[in-house]
Amino acid sequence: MNLAAFPKHALGLAEGTGTGRKIFVLLLSGLFFAGCFLIFALVLGPGVLEDIRLSKEGKLALRGTVGGEIRSRLFTNWGDLKLDYTIPGRGHNGGATSLSRNKDIFFVGDFDDSKDAQIYYLGNDPSIATASYALDLLLNREITLAVSLAIELGFVIMAIAGCFRVAAIGRSLRRAADHPEPIEVTIVRSRFYRRRHYIRYEWQNQRRRQATVIWRQDRDPLFTGPTQERALAIKGPDGHAHLVDSDFRPFELTEEERERVLGGAR
Repeated sequence: MNLAAFPKHALGLAEGTGTGRKIFVLLLSGLFFAGCFLIFALVLGPGVLEDIRLSKEGKLALRGTVGGEIRSRLFTNWGDLKLDYTIPGRGHNGGATSLSRNKDIFFVGDFDDSKDAQIYYLGNDPSIATASYALDLLLNREITLAVSLAIELGFVIMAIAGCFRVAAIGRSLRRAADHPEPIEVTIVRSRFYRRRHYIRYEWQNQRRRQATVIWRQDRDPLFTGPTQERALAIKGPDGHAHLVDSDFRPFELTEEERERVLGGAR
């Protein structure tokens, strides 16, 4: 392969960079996980904060029943509880007062339902109440909520970072097409998975750098030697090398220009 014969003028792009479509998909993913974050924070967060207060200041109700159900999916459990309870000193002439409220709990694993459930309430605000086993599971619920929020926030951050990364690569590709510099890169790893060709390659640009491309399974790099360890890439002014396939994509060369570049091999 005659790299010296590679055209020095600006090249066209044989295919769209797909930057807008990729960013759109990443933004949708980020919005989905941001929505999950808000749902968990707004629906489950207040209940956990209430039970933290009840674990310290809660008073035992005179009588109480816990209704509703706990639904299990895999290793997670969601409880939609109905609490009916009676507290002293709130009715006429100091008589007992009956109250009722709904409560949601979310936890991982099993819980001990062998004991009768009791209801605890706040003395200064009796409308805030919870079941005894919700307090027994409080640490579990705190960890579950914190881990869930951390995972969802992590996906949101990755989606945002992915948007910036995709935009940077698209911009780098266009700059490389305007100022092409052909180089050889080393193929580090090549594998096929679900009709996709995953290729990891590296090159030297002041320091060793690596990148990965995901192509259709029928696309192969344009190898510069018989061992298929080295391949052609186009480096831009920013130092990022864009791998070229056997048809010189994603860049556009005329047939005559291709012949000149491949002439050394022939």
